[in-house]
Amino acid sequence: MGNTELIKELRALTQAGMKDCKESLEEAGWDLQKAVDIVKTKGLNIVSGREGKVASEGVAAVSRYSNGAAMVEVNCQTDFVANSPDFRKFATLVSDTLVVDVVTSEPFTVDHVEKERQAVVSTTKENVVVRRWWVEEVASPAAQVFTYVHSNNKIGVLLTLLAPSVDATRDSAFRALGEDLAMQVAAMNPVAVSVERLDPEAVARQKGIFEAQLTELNKPQAAWPKILDGKFNKWYTEVCLLNQESVVVPKTTIAQVVKNVGTKLGGEIQVVNFVRCQVGEGIEKKKENLADEVAKMM
Repeated sequence: MGNTELIKELRALTQAGMKDCKESLEEAGWDLQKAVDIVKTKGLNIVSGREGKVASEGVAAVSRYSNGAAMVEVNCQTDFVANSPDFRKFATLVSDTLVVDVVTSEPFTVDHVEKERQAVVSTTKENVVVRRWWVEEVASPAAQVFTYVHSNNKIGVLLTLLAPSVDATRDSAFRALGEDLAMQVAAMNPVAVSVERLDPEAVARQKGIFEAQLTELNKPQAAWPKILDGKFNKWYTEVCLLNQESVVVPKTTIAQVVKNVGTKLGGEIQVVNFVRCQVGEGIEKKKENLADEVAKMM
């Protein structure tokens, strides 16, 4: 087997880059098996060397089980890798592993998928991070967890609804409501189910913003309470799920939509909780200068 064929064979066996294969074979004296060992060793070095790279791209993956659902955010450095089959397969493995741990009452840690994570890093040559994970599990047979993953796999949602009865959970109207609300959360990004469940610190911070605006506008103090009420009511329609306008039923609040379906099913439907994941949120992305990058390669 000639040197070119050896390089191709080593690449087929290890999925390493052509340049890495050639250098490994040269180091191994063109012994294929020794070169495989060298590539594997270098692969581990690649894993270690990628840990400091910013991983702001990636996907959200969801796995269901009898009592609920699990969702994970797995990050990498580029959208190209995020869309690759190996990376998507790993993300699904992580969410499936989380489900197994939940079902067996085993605390989930990233160590449970570390071997597979390192393999993906070696293949993609990018840092891969299991960043966040969530579980929604029902406490009543009349409750159900709904899931939604946007088509680009960058936004995922878990949403739990409590029906008026177990029979109601089997009704198509209840299922449609859950699916619509999960999509609503994905599209409109509320931060709480209702006004009562808003973080008091967030409310206080928003009040400070509104008061600063009124001060700049020189509004009289006597008019502040009414103006603040109006500003807060508008803010609630942006940040509270039940106060938002439905994306499915125009000019109708989510609270009214939920009430209407509950009436049809003979009781009250409660939105128990929701979790929304947007890949990369909160991660500071490094901006590269293209000219500088080209200069580095010259």
